[in-house]
Order: sequence, then C-alpha cells, then structure tokens
Amino acid sequence: MNATLALILALALCLPTLPALAATFTDMDGHTVTVPDAPKRVYALSPPDTLLVYALDPCLLAGWNYPQTKEAREWYPPCARDQPVLGGFFGQGMTPDKEALLKAAPDLVISGSMAKGNTDFEAFFTSLNIPVVHIDSDSPEAYPKALRVLGAVLGRKERGEALAASAEQTLAAIRNGLATIPEDKRLTVYYAEGGDGLYTDGQGSFHTQVLALAGGINVHPAPQTRIYGMDKVTMETVLGYAPKVILAQDAKCRDMILASPLWAALPAVREGRVLNIPDLPLNWFDRPPSFMRLLGVKWLANTLYPEVFHYDMILEIQVFMKLFWKREVTETEARALLGQTGAAKP
Repeated sequence: MNATLALILALALCLPTLPALAATFTDMDGHTVTVPDAPKRVYALSPPDTLLVYALDPCLLAGWNYPQTKEAREWYPPCARDQPVLGGFFGQGMTPDKEALLKAAPDLVISGSMAKGNTDFEAFFTSLNIPVVHIDSDSPEAYPKALRVLGAVLGRKERGEALAASAEQTLAAIRNGLATIPEDKRLTVYYAEGGDGLYTDGQGSFHTQVLALAGGINVHPAPQTRIYGMDKVTMETVLGYAPKVILAQDAKCRDMILASPLWAALPAVREGRVLNIPDLPLNWFDRPPSFMRLLGVKWLANTLYPEVFHYDMILEIQVFMKLFWKREVTETEARALLGQTGAAKP
C-alpha cells in the first residue's frame, strides 16, 4: 500500500459528512463538475484564487496557502484569521500538504491559473469525491468572469456580480484613459525588488501586470524565467535603462535607493519619482497577486498620469475597502493605507 493511499484510509474516518452533490456546473476550462449546492469549506490551490474566495465570503475558507502576516491577519474576521496553512502552488516548488488537507476536510476545491497541470492533486481530490472547479485567475482582466463564476458556484451570486461589476468599471476606465495618452508620452518604469533593488520582473511577467495595465513602460525587456520571478540585474543595467519612475517593492528598498549615491544619477531619483508600493492589507501590486491589484492599478495610473486619471485616491480607497473588505475606512486610515501617514489599522 503506498503512503498516499495509507494516509487517505487512515484519515478518511475523520472527515465530516460532505453535503449532497446537488448541482452540475461548467467551469472556466469547460469541464462539467458536480458541486455541493451550498459549499461550506472551500480550499483554493494558489493565493490569487484563495483571495478571490475570501473576497466573496471569508468564512468559506478551509485554509490558507502560506502563513499570513500579522498586519494582514488584523484585517481578517475570526472565521478566516485562524484557518490552518494547507500549502498550495505558487512557485519555489511549493505543494499542498495532503495530510493537512484531509484534516481541513474541504467540500470544494478551486484550481486557478497557477495550479494548472497538477494532475496528482486532481486525482487526490477525485479519490475523495471532492469536486475541483477550474477558474482563470491569471490577471486582473480575468477577475470579472472569475468572480461571477465563483459567485455562482459558491452560492454568492449577488456578491460575485457586485465585485465583478466594480472590476469591469475599473478596467474600462483605465483603458479609456490610456487611449488618450500617446505611446511616446508613456513613462518608463523600473520595478526594484530585493534588498539591493537589483532584482526585477520584466515585460510580460504576471508579476508586473499592474504596471502594464496602468500604462507604464517596463524598462526590463527580458521575459520571466521562473514562476517566482525576481530576475537578477546589475547596477550598470539599471543605469542604462535610465527609468523615469522607480517602483520600489517595499519601504526599505525605497529608502535604500534614495540614500544611495549609485542610484542618484537616475532620472527617477533626480525627479523624485521613487514610489513605495502600498501593501496593506495586502500588496497592491504583487506578492501575492490578488484582487488588491484592482485598487493598485488606479493608484499607479493616477500617480503616473494625474492629468488623465483624476482619482481622489482617499475616496477610492474608502469605496474599495467597503466593497471588497466590508470595512468602513476613515480618511485618516485611507491616508495611512496610501502611505501618507503611519500604519493603518482596520
């Protein structure tokens, strides 16, 4: 008897009775899946999908893909905050913990773009009669349809529609605004990652989709070489790129760039355009890629092209947080989220 089968047999008795499989559903890969009429415990195989489930109903989550930060946990309701870490597919050879999955006893699994092709886990869930629904969560542009599909399958159709409509409005407004900006007026941008700022993600990387959507020109042309990204570059390369704007992964990276004489010659530094990406409750740009990118693209478009995108970002934050996080955020808290004051608390 192999180890996986032994584990299944040993722990199967611990699983609660699953709800009756009552509805057939066509997922975003065109597969017909029989799903619970009212799922109660949902596991998603990668962070973008887990966070979409969270946006629809945090209390449906059976677990997280990775440990949540203290800052993020403060925003979660108790039903989601203390869920176990089950693992998932999101680079660096990560795979879910099968024993932890069995203990968590999900009655529905969501598999998105990061988890495609993992047939071993598809078979694992099938052997337990746990249905797997596939969605496309590859980019913010896929979110409207993904939210509607998830809303339907999770029994949260009205909320799924509200979130999808908001995403569509955001993306349409950005597209319409960018159509008025000639290519030769677009700003060149370097995405600085790592402690020394000399890691980056290039054009076409899913890690820089917000930059592309907001109309910035990524100065690093190399394609992404691994799912986790963060390709190493040299200072000479960055100086050669001469970006007009630098996006710093975090405040520590930004402060290093502003203090370093090596970076001082860059146009972005000389012109005061070194931006720290907002990261509460989750990063607005990447790591993890989440629905927060819908707010991030507004922030970045407004920052790069304020003459076109006349967003009142304090108001935008308040509206977004009320819809996606079900949180009333004060003006002071919104400014903190934007990085204009100290740390924001929910």
